[in-house]
Amino acid sequence: MLALTRRVGEEVVIGDPGEPLGMIRVVEIHGDKVRLSFDFPKEVKINRKELAEQKVRQRENADREPPGDTAST
Repeated sequence: MLALTRRVGEEVVIGDPGEPLGMIRVVEIHGDKVRLSFDFPKEVKINRKELAEQKVRQRENADREPPGDTAST
């Protein structure tokens, strides 16, 4: 794990600095909350951890359910 200290307006480059995969910028800080911006290609999925975990649980539950009846009425 890498822990960094950044100020508002400062950025972190992800990947090769010559051809970065993306950048994360500190937009603002209010008390204990930090607002970040992520500049990545659209193909790169970015989720908050709690949302990512929810998506994984939903996918696992869908995989466990038996296939639905596909016959039309």
